[in-house]
Amino acid sequence: MTKTTIDQITTEVISHRFAATADEMMATLVKTSYSPNIKERRDCSVAIFDTSGNMVALSAIAPLHLSSLLGMVKNITERHPIESLKPGDAFLTNDPYVGGGSHLPDLTLMNPVFVENQVVGFVANLAHHSDIGGKVAGSESADCTSIFQEGLRVPPVKLLNEGDLVKDVLDIVLLNSRTPHQREGDLKAQIATNATGVRRVKETFQNFGIKTVQSALSSLLDYAEARARAEISKLPDGEYHNEDFLDNDGVEDKLIPLKVAVTIAGDEIHFDFTGSADQIAGARNMPLIATQAGVYYVVKAITDPTLPPNSGYFRAIKVTAPEGSIFNCRAPAAVGDRGATGNILGDLLMGALADVMPERVMAGCGPLHGLIFSGIDPRTGEYFVDYETYAGASGALIDQEGKDAVRVHVSGAANLPVESVEQEFPLTVERYELLTDTGGAGKFRGGLGTRRDVCILAQSGKLAGRGLRETVAAPGLFGGAKGHVGSFFLHPDSNHEVKLPGSFSEYPVDSGSIVRVETPSGAGYGDPLSREPAKVLDDVINGKVSSAGAEADYGVVLKDHSVDENLTRELRDQRGGGYEQ
Repeated sequence: MTKTTIDQITTEVISHRFAATADEMMATLVKTSYSPNIKERRDCSVAIFDTSGNMVALSAIAPLHLSSLLGMVKNITERHPIESLKPGDAFLTNDPYVGGGSHLPDLTLMNPVFVENQVVGFVANLAHHSDIGGKVAGSESADCTSIFQEGLRVPPVKLLNEGDLVKDVLDIVLLNSRTPHQREGDLKAQIATNATGVRRVKETFQNFGIKTVQSALSSLLDYAEARARAEISKLPDGEYHNEDFLDNDGVEDKLIPLKVAVTIAGDEIHFDFTGSADQIAGARNMPLIATQAGVYYVVKAITDPTLPPNSGYFRAIKVTAPEGSIFNCRAPAAVGDRGATGNILGDLLMGALADVMPERVMAGCGPLHGLIFSGIDPRTGEYFVDYETYAGASGALIDQEGKDAVRVHVSGAANLPVESVEQEFPLTVERYELLTDTGGAGKFRGGLGTRRDVCILAQSGKLAGRGLRETVAAPGLFGGAKGHVGSFFLHPDSNHEVKLPGSFSEYPVDSGSIVRVETPSGAGYGDPLSREPAKVLDDVINGKVSSAGAEADYGVVLKDHSVDENLTRELRDQRGGGYEQ
């Protein structure tokens, strides 16, 4: 194909047209979906691709969703060649081994876009469905030992055939879900979302011409690549290493080693995960494409967050992991909880590059903890599934505190509002608060974890939980303290309190039971004894640090709601730290 030369202004206009289309698709998906997991938590993403499968626009909540989107064009067109596609076709898939996905709850829908009787691109959206079958309600449990336990596997199949719903395919999905009414509503929202995308992309090609748009998209990919290479070339050549651990594999209580070697050579960067654990028994394995998505996120975050969100910048990045390892698993390894590993992956990569670019990396983060409530809703007599993830906190940076109560690294999505929880499900939220003294101490403090108590009003209720950083806390940087670990409890603050493990499923609970989730916190950056006492005082006033914590962790002595400068200086001198007034 001869490349058409166009001016930069036209290229920029086309770029913004595609970005606006992606945003409009996202708005359509959120506003028309049925389940709280999508309409409230926004556990969904959309993307636009050229005919070669290059991503040219993205509106994503969770970076890990890239892994469910990037492989789709290739996997679909291998089974359904482009020349066989028709206007109005739509393909549904979720399988990480044959469909380009990363775990089964993420149902992804892709439509070809036709202009002048030829395919000019594809639009796609992904939505996390809160139940897609499998051995546990919610279709996600760290103790699954095979993907066959995790739910319905969908290869790339037609959900729409020339615009007509393939009801047999829809029926298969609905029959395998514990909550079919939600699945139907969400899938129809996904259909509407892609219809919006097809219409807008088609308009852009018709307004500017096929060759002009194709040339603009090619230029935008090249531009993103050039910017990424320019940023990477600023870094010193060399090989940099780091190691971190998963608390367990979801089945056995044993540490799982994660290792990376990062090689920077000129304007390219290579991430090699040789030495990491072999694929594990539980569901915390990552398909290679999911590992790539985690790496792409970190590179963008620490080099230039304003890089255009397209496949161009991926060209400067190489990712390798031995086949059959935790970062490049083989079927039928379970992958449902791959996001937990992906969040530790973020810490692993940031730590590897800390000495290279200390001004860009974060200290270790507190990843989310997930709970799935299920049972019979006494208000309706129907089965319900509430899939929730509770935010941890981010680590500190060289010049700012970590963020409290946020999702970190690859996870994205929002907290489900208390009002939505209590309206949609037979649950009441008894407590929701930040945890004092949990942010890792440092010159800049890590973000605080959260505590949430939920009362279960369901009949025949069951719980499934999964969480990391319950044993191995988030690591600090340059003298910063570790974060605090997370925990699950049943019947907290009572004579019947039970500390639940970091991974469990189908745990029976009686109506009226309370479950507590305490999420892990972010780690500190820099020596805590160099933190300005005034900032420590502010933290105490705001309830983020206790008076005892100020003295124990920061060497700051408070008296009558102010800093006792003499005692603080004396205490810090004893510990070998300075006193910055």
